[in-house]
Amino acid sequence: MWDVIAAKGFEKDMYFEMAARDIRALPKLEGTVHVNIALIIKFMPNYFFNPGEFPEVPQQNEARNDDFLFRQGPTRGLGGIQFHDYTAAYASYDLPNVTIFKQQIALLKESLMAAPPSKEQQKDIDLLLSMGELFTLVVYGQLILENARIYDIGDDLVDQIFDFMVRDFSKFALQVLGKPSATPEQVEYCRKMIMKPDFDPQRYSRVWSEQVLPLKDAYQMNR
Repeated sequence: MWDVIAAKGFEKDMYFEMAARDIRALPKLEGTVHVNIALIIKFMPNYFFNPGEFPEVPQQNEARNDDFLFRQGPTRGLGGIQFHDYTAAYASYDLPNVTIFKQQIALLKESLMAAPPSKEQQKDIDLLLSMGELFTLVVYGQLILENARIYDIGDDLVDQIFDFMVRDFSKFALQVLGKPSATPEQVEYCRKMIMKPDFDPQRYSRVWSEQVLPLKDAYQMNR
């Protein structure tokens, strides 16, 4: 985005200048990245291989305090937490880039069964950071698809979102591939995970003209 805005981002009273600063604040407030990723990794086995059955969580938009958010318990026992089957959200969409992303997920899941991280690799924070990024993309994708139904987001925008999801997944797969501790089997799986998104110029044009460009001048500062 900074490359697109260029010098415009440095003008007086620009929201982008504030956004560029503040967007990095939340991860810092939540703690260092390597600590969070190390905790996230503990969710992977149950998320992929041992889902549970849970009632659907309704949309929460009441004007009330979220006690759970502010009174969270300790971080021990994360490996025992179960999740609803993530494949349900992905199965509800049959779009080109969502399909490619599902192929990448399948390869990641297969790699965790056929070439899981060794005990030594589980101590390699550099490797775990990139593997954690792959995992979080899967979870983000699930949340995007679930909320797309709730907010009635059209297929064009959903598939355009997964255009960059596919590219991000490929980027982090390439990072894992290049780690010194990655095994030949893991490297081969990462090669397969590197995929190109489906580019549809008509879809891209519709998203730009119908959903992005109308936002021009929608927000003004100090007026």
